[in-house]
Amino acid sequence: MASEPKCGGVSDDPELNKEEHAERIGAALATTDGHAGKAYKLHRVTKQVVSGVQYVYFISFENEESGQQYKITVWERPWLKEKDPAEARKITFEVHNG
Repeated sequence: MASEPKCGGVSDDPELNKEEHAERIGAALATTDGHAGKAYKLHRVTKQVVSGVQYVYFISFENEESGQQYKITVWERPWLKEKDPAEARKITFEVHNG
């Protein structure tokens, strides 16, 4: 039985097929040059409560022979949606060498 994550602690999300994950990854890929709409494989998801929620996704693209993995970080602070929409969701996309 999985234990509840501690406040501020990082926890793995074993449910990789959640629609919310696909939506966040799609939004992140749309911000990149040349990756929007590409088929990908999700390897791992972590979640951390940090003045909002930070999700970290580890993916690779299905048609890349190199198997290179990428790291997508999505930091959501929903209470800022009305006041400052650009700050409500921060996304980074980078090559993962781990």
